[in-house]
Amino acid sequence: MANLKPQIPKVIPPDASPRQVAELHYRSIVEGERPLWLETLTAENRAIASRKGSSPDFWWQTGRRYATQYGITYRFQRVDREEPERCKLFFYRLNPDGSQRGSPVPIHLVREEEGWRVEIASY
Repeated sequence: MANLKPQIPKVIPPDASPRQVAELHYRSIVEGERPLWLETLTAENRAIASRKGSSPDFWWQTGRRYATQYGITYRFQRVDREEPERCKLFFYRLNPDGSQRGSPVPIHLVREEEGWRVEIASY
């Protein structure tokens, strides 16, 4: 029987936790799902994402390069800081063999009208 990977959701549930949004953020960049990846970003980041040289443009280029050239994936490590409107999480960056590549990377989320969204990401 084939090993079927669960399909990536096409929308972010409004009640998604910071961890769920961050996991979706990393999974969508690894799988090249730019429209969904954009939805994980704050409204301000989405507004400038198509601008060459913007932080979101840099994140997309960097994340996709790690995924396509090196086969990098991301796995949740821990919550570093959690407040009612802000959250900082860390994720392991993993090589294709499952070994850790470098130090865990932080991701910062904020609560917006539509739910938790990524304010700053690392790859």
